[in-house]
Amino acid sequence: MLLYLLRHAIAEGSAESDSARELTPKGMDQARSVAKKFNQRSPQVDRVICSPYTRAQQTAASIMPLFPGLDLTLDAGIAPDGDVYGLMDAIESYDLQQVLLVSHNPFLSNLLSLLVDGTTETRRAVDNATLHCISMDVVAPGCAEILYILEP
Repeated sequence: MLLYLLRHAIAEGSAESDSARELTPKGMDQARSVAKKFNQRSPQVDRVICSPYTRAQQTAASIMPLFPGLDLTLDAGIAPDGDVYGLMDAIESYDLQQVLLVSHNPFLSNLLSLLVDGTTETRRAVDNATLHCISMDVVAPGCAEILYILEP
């Protein structure tokens, strides 16, 4: 299975709520840049799952034209404080080969660390508008490897 982890691009510092924060103009440029680089890899994605937060949806909007046959699936479980173990169980049940997640830190950092290193203690960095492509035969802690990283 290939799992693509994309952190939202740079967002404004504050809004009426954390979930309402929007991308800055620089963030919009970052999202378009990483989408262009991702497109050069000719990815085949079975599902795109996105946090319901505004900044994640705006970042996903830059990627979605690469997959015209897919709808964006919103999942509150991948918000900043989401449960990485719950997501691992869900991914395993999907019976899909390639999944793109558009989310936040600390969720993505914890997920990447857990899948690659077997623990969240390593705190692998996932920067804004950065996409990590990881491969795994089994969805379990320590069973993934990073194939490539795309930065804006």
